[in-house]
Amino acid sequence: MESGKNILIVENDPLLAASMVLGLEKEGFTIAGTAATLTAATDLMRRKPVDLAVIDIQLDGPEDGVATALELNRIRWVPIIYITGNTPLEVKERLRKTFPAAFLEKPLRMRELSVQIDLALNNFHSGNIFGTQPVESDHIFLPSNQGYIGVKLKEILYIKADRVHSQLYLSPQEFERLFPEKKYNPVLITINKGAILPKLPSFFYQLTRSFVINLNEIYRFDASRLFIQNKEIPIPEGKRKELMNILLVVKNQKVS
Repeated sequence: MESGKNILIVENDPLLAASMVLGLEKEGFTIAGTAATLTAATDLMRRKPVDLAVIDIQLDGPEDGVATALELNRIRWVPIIYITGNTPLEVKERLRKTFPAAFLEKPLRMRELSVQIDLALNNFHSGNIFGTQPVESDHIFLPSNQGYIGVKLKEILYIKADRVHSQLYLSPQEFERLFPEKKYNPVLITINKGAILPKLPSFFYQLTRSFVINLNEIYRFDASRLFIQNKEIPIPEGKRKELMNILLVVKNQKVS
């Protein structure tokens, strides 16, 4: 995807969503994906490069567009443009907490939307859009049998589900830093994988129900497997194409 122009569309009207996709692509933007709910939107945010989100305030509940914007910016801080046909006063009060870059009413004019996106991206990258961006940290604190341990995020190789708990596979150097007297083993975390995933940055990817992997630690993959350090992890059927779309891959060209 082109850097700096990847747009996430959060809209529960499929016809309007399709119209925005066509209109924005004609204006030179790349569509990172479309979603109709908070859950679908946050899943896309974790898996795809997103530079700006266009969000309808009225969504297929229970969460509305404002709640969705808050969750998206917990994953990664991006400018938000809201669209709506009718916004109650109490919702307008909540809007302020998300520091929107623009607010457009329906019916949408694609040219106006395009201009507002360009302005929002320019202001954002120039440092002119301020908000309550969470403090970024290179550590995450996770509960274990020894209390909360502070782990460097980039040193997490992958996370494996273990019933109601999780197994944390760390780089050897990170394990030695945390447990200098112990032989290397996965670290048992006393919460399930699903509770950890929303707190992780975008370079983590849920490969299967059992595995969350650090994309930066993949050193090789083929049709059915990927390799992280000396560990082999199976790639489920249907996930390889999605994985290749996320990673920076130079694909083979057929020679005629």
